[in-house]
Amino acid sequence: MNFNMNLYDSSVKHIRGKEENLIEMNPKIDVLKQEEFGFQILINSDIHYFCQLGKTNDIHWKGLGDKIRLELDIDQNLREHFKMNFLGYVKDDMKNLVADPILDKKSLYIQKDYQMIWVEGKIPESYDKETIKLKIKAFYSKEYEREELILEKKIEIEVIDYILKPAKEGDFFLDLWQHPCNWAREYDVEYFSESHFEIIDNYIEDLGNLGQRVIDLIVTDYSWAGQRCFEVYENFANLFEMNIIKVFKNKEGKIQCDFSSLDRYIDICFKHGIKQEINLFGLIGNWDAFLFGNPVKEHKDALRVIYYDEKDGCFNYIKSKEELRDYLSLIFNHLVDKGLWDKVKIMSDEPDNAQIFKECSDFIQSAIPEYEIKYKCAIHHQGFFDKHGDNIESLSLSTCEILNNMDSIKKLKKEVKRRDGILTWYSCCFPEKLNIFLKSHLIESRLKGWFTYYFDVDGFLRWAYGIWPGNVFEDASYKYPRWPAGDMFFVYPGKNLKPIHSIRYKSFLFGIQDFNIFKEIEKKGISKDELLSQIETLLGSKEEMKSLPERKVKMDYSLDYNKYNDLRNQMIKKYLI
Repeated sequence: MNFNMNLYDSSVKHIRGKEENLIEMNPKIDVLKQEEFGFQILINSDIHYFCQLGKTNDIHWKGLGDKIRLELDIDQNLREHFKMNFLGYVKDDMKNLVADPILDKKSLYIQKDYQMIWVEGKIPESYDKETIKLKIKAFYSKEYEREELILEKKIEIEVIDYILKPAKEGDFFLDLWQHPCNWAREYDVEYFSESHFEIIDNYIEDLGNLGQRVIDLIVTDYSWAGQRCFEVYENFANLFEMNIIKVFKNKEGKIQCDFSSLDRYIDICFKHGIKQEINLFGLIGNWDAFLFGNPVKEHKDALRVIYYDEKDGCFNYIKSKEELRDYLSLIFNHLVDKGLWDKVKIMSDEPDNAQIFKECSDFIQSAIPEYEIKYKCAIHHQGFFDKHGDNIESLSLSTCEILNNMDSIKKLKKEVKRRDGILTWYSCCFPEKLNIFLKSHLIESRLKGWFTYYFDVDGFLRWAYGIWPGNVFEDASYKYPRWPAGDMFFVYPGKNLKPIHSIRYKSFLFGIQDFNIFKEIEKKGISKDELLSQIETLLGSKEEMKSLPERKVKMDYSLDYNKYNDLRNQMIKKYLI
């Protein structure tokens, strides 16, 4: 058989049938201790074969035949810190097969095609050698023959003697929104049941490891009106979110709440280190008040709250402002009683009507007049922030809007800090550039960390960490062209009730690590301006970045992974060690 194996860096995106433009990596890697890093192996042959990773011994249903086994030959003290996984391939909007999910499989039948393999590692802080010699060995066997080594690739890893803190302990403020009811539906379990909370625990643990700072509590029904999923028939999915609070009306006609699921969700987040902020969703700026409806006719925002009527034995919706105020008061006072009020912000997603926002926020405040309510907004137009007082504490600007405000970011950040808030930026279904779609350059996921530092903001927000179209492993396209494939998720739903990472997720993590490295360099006394002048050579001049019509941007950043890697390593060696 003819078998080939080539090595590629972590920024290479493999699209089947488009291998001709792939550039092999430099077989030398520089990493800090405790830094997560990765590279890729592309294999192909002229015959069908069964492929195994590591010391796996398995058999395919077709029985014994041509078999390839890949193994990492490395210092035995490091073996548990390295792993290989096959990448899965999903269809994007153009029906290309794109390598993205990092599969939890150690064997795979490969039908005479190219297959990418992900390798990741982390050097423990106790490791005392300066270099690591890593070999990737390919063994071939057939039927009852003895294996033979047919190919070998070598990589040299230089270990930089500096311990990088985990992402959860760094300075990057990560704010990925959570959709727990979508997780329940994917695994076909009852909302907020024991099985659901097992899933929630797994996904929250993963978010905590990535550095998530915010707890999301969805406290009304159908926030975002299911993103209008009811209009989508191709690769359809139920995207509605349900209230985490069980609401009921007792026989005396009084609204009451069961907060046990809400409390348990908070406890899980705290357990995994997510405890800086609590965001309440579904209380202001909800979508589709007219199209999807609003049961509280006298309230201008669409607050949908289902309750069970114990007297009549049926479900109904809160329909009066008085009962809605009572409900809000119960939520707020519960969080006060738990000693969490100083962490609470009400989240508003892209509000655009200042008058309605003011009327609705005044109403919400009336539910707990003795305590000040703080808001957080993800907005397209920074002027909305200027029209309100200090009750909007934190702010997230879209990519387009941050470019519109480039000259005033320093002033804006100062004002947000005066309000004890956090300033972040976000991308969603736009713009095309600097995004995390399946069609995006993979390095753009990593550049989220670089641009967060370059923009001088606190972190990054994204509307979805993991929600999925109907059959995401077969087809990731949903709502195209409005939502490019991959817009909805960084992770895939694993069969073991745990998330499956994508290589976009890993690239994003590497960017968070880079951001934290820059912050560590600052703490050594190096001026931020000095660092920014070097970063600018790759990201481009801020003065030349522009927001354009139709939600487009003009940005001329480099897509050359080697340039970023070289600059990062130069800065580490010059300033950090």
